[in-house]
Amino acid sequence: MTDYRLLLSTILMPLSLASVQAEAQAQEAPAETGAKTGGLEEIVVTSQRRQEKLQDVPVTVTAFNEAMLERLNVQDAISTSKFVPGMVSQHNAGLASANAYYLRGLGNSQSTPTFDAPVTTYVDDVYVARQNANNYAFFDTERVEVMRGPQGTLFGRNTTGGAINVIMRKPADTAGMKMEMSAGSYERYTVKATADLPLTDGILTKLSGYVVQDRGYLKNITTGDWFNGESSYGLRGDVRLLPTDRLTIDLAAEYTRNSGTYAGLRSVAGENPYVPAATTRPVFYETASGLPTTRCNGNNAQNLLSTGAGNCNLSENVALSANVNYDLEGSSLTWIFGYRHLDQGYINEYSANAVNKYAGYIITDNGTHEQWSSELKYNADLFGDRVHLVTGLFYLNEKSDDRQTSFSGGTTAFNLVQDQHLLPKTETGAVYAQADLDLTRQLTLTAGGRYTIETKQVGYLASDEFPGFGYDSAAVAAYGIPLKRTFRKFTPRVALNYKINPDVMVFASATNGFKSGGWNGGSAAPYNAVMFDPEKTWSFEGGVKSELFGRKLRFNATGYYAKTRDLQVTAAVTSPITGVISQLPFNAGTFEAYGIEIESTAKFGNFSLFANPSLMHGEYTYIVPTSTTLTTAYKPVRVPTFQFSGGAAYDQPVEALDGSLGASVTWRHNSPYWVAVLNTTTTQTEDYVDAAVSYTTMDEKMKIAFEVSNLTDQKTVTANFLSLFPGDPRRYTVRVKFQI
Repeated sequence: MTDYRLLLSTILMPLSLASVQAEAQAQEAPAETGAKTGGLEEIVVTSQRRQEKLQDVPVTVTAFNEAMLERLNVQDAISTSKFVPGMVSQHNAGLASANAYYLRGLGNSQSTPTFDAPVTTYVDDVYVARQNANNYAFFDTERVEVMRGPQGTLFGRNTTGGAINVIMRKPADTAGMKMEMSAGSYERYTVKATADLPLTDGILTKLSGYVVQDRGYLKNITTGDWFNGESSYGLRGDVRLLPTDRLTIDLAAEYTRNSGTYAGLRSVAGENPYVPAATTRPVFYETASGLPTTRCNGNNAQNLLSTGAGNCNLSENVALSANVNYDLEGSSLTWIFGYRHLDQGYINEYSANAVNKYAGYIITDNGTHEQWSSELKYNADLFGDRVHLVTGLFYLNEKSDDRQTSFSGGTTAFNLVQDQHLLPKTETGAVYAQADLDLTRQLTLTAGGRYTIETKQVGYLASDEFPGFGYDSAAVAAYGIPLKRTFRKFTPRVALNYKINPDVMVFASATNGFKSGGWNGGSAAPYNAVMFDPEKTWSFEGGVKSELFGRKLRFNATGYYAKTRDLQVTAAVTSPITGVISQLPFNAGTFEAYGIEIESTAKFGNFSLFANPSLMHGEYTYIVPTSTTLTTAYKPVRVPTFQFSGGAAYDQPVEALDGSLGASVTWRHNSPYWVAVLNTTTTQTEDYVDAAVSYTTMDEKMKIAFEVSNLTDQKTVTANFLSLFPGDPRRYTVRVKFQI
């Protein structure tokens, strides 16, 4: 009860201040920018597919500009979740390159290509279809936007939970270079660099790259290897062409390579706070796998059999994009093209106590995932700027070739369990439109919708390498399971926002979204390769956005209620084909969530602070009768009742040092939450403290910082799949940045 009272008082106090200030501010001249007043910097977002001030958008979005990313030490996509209300993120069990994002209780930890994630990732407005390698490393990033709740109209595909949009910095019109180097715990070293190289006034270019080396923090006491580290690098080239004053052409090419591991903890006898029914407890930070490490190159099933080694993961990604924008009188036409090719292979040992390397459960995988998308978008201000229109066409073509082989229960040799080869394909087309109609100078109505047609198909190949294992498409079709399905869905949105004065806005919205259906891609038998239907979400929100005291305080609060039908869950269910109880993905029923989210930031001179508390409640209000284990008595996963992230930073110029000294601290708190669908595994209360001190030269050309993350060495678990998987331990880092 104390948390609710505190949260309500936090909401009501700034609102009462806003009402007192409203009349006075209406008489004043327009407010100066944050830079002039020493207040908060203005943040521009594209969460409605056009540039707008964050405070003018009737959408619940958390935005990080370049300065904020640096101040909060956000280095990759998963790090953003530490500061977003209602968000919990984790690496997929065994795959450090794959993130499972949960927003307001909606998420998916499956990496099989027949599943889609409800919280989607975009890079420069290009949709990233596969979750296998979505932990995007930020190297020269302009902005990150995390949109909470369904984005079914403008972002569309599968965004029942929300979307993460990463916007990379475009080439500058002056030459320059920035570099960052760091060294820290567990032999982690990073180098990031970017160089702007304008060729002419109309041809701007930029080259960026990064390298990460990390030994890992998880010691294998059986083989002496270190796990949960990485060896990664990436290179990106950008070109901006300015043929005329109206035409802008942005081109980009990118290659990234990530090699790393994410293994579970060994266990010993004792009381387990994370698995209440267990008689063993995890040992931080150790594993006891008997499988030594190797490199994941080529056929990984044969790599395992020929070398007797594994515990590796390799993903290589090539991305090409184009954004062509032509400005018209009061409107613009934009074409967005994206191509991504991902090759991934891994050998994962999930039994952290399997000292006999042949006995544990091992999955080997080789997958190729390819997608290309094209979007034509039209923005216009109509009827004397009273109507702001965004409309467009979207097309996506995706195909995968994924082979997964599993071994378990051997004594002196690896015992083959399953060899499955999947060939899924997806083709999606959509038309969308949204208009903001200014009914008065203060009141705006937003209405829009998206109509989607999506065709999915899947193929199966029996094993050539291991005759008698796997099955083909005909075997699946023989059980009446369709290999091709088409989904059609209209997802509308309506919202109202009212500006009490230029600095205070209230809003309300209703939004619909859906996530596509799929197949059970991990089935060992053709009769269990069953289909599941799309899940659908309606979300209702209301809130306030405000900037007070001359832009010294920014206060945003949102209350929401969301109802998801046909929720996609994997659990024990009576098979619709055989009538036998099996572990299958299925449409479990109805999930409802509601809560309050607050984001507040203040800046007074050299001192700034933020506080983001949130309350969240989630429950299953209906579970289908065919479910034999999951019931409405179980709690949804990754739904902490109370979350808080907050922090403070102070910078003090020191003339004698010809620079400034800075210090910052942040705190992230989560109340306990379940990480297993059947409530077998829970976290404890989580409290993460990060801190940093820094020196920056007066011309801001160089910065040296000493940072510590997870200062109290908070121990937690993120998943339970034969082993408990750990969160990151405490880390110390020295970081140097300079620019020329």
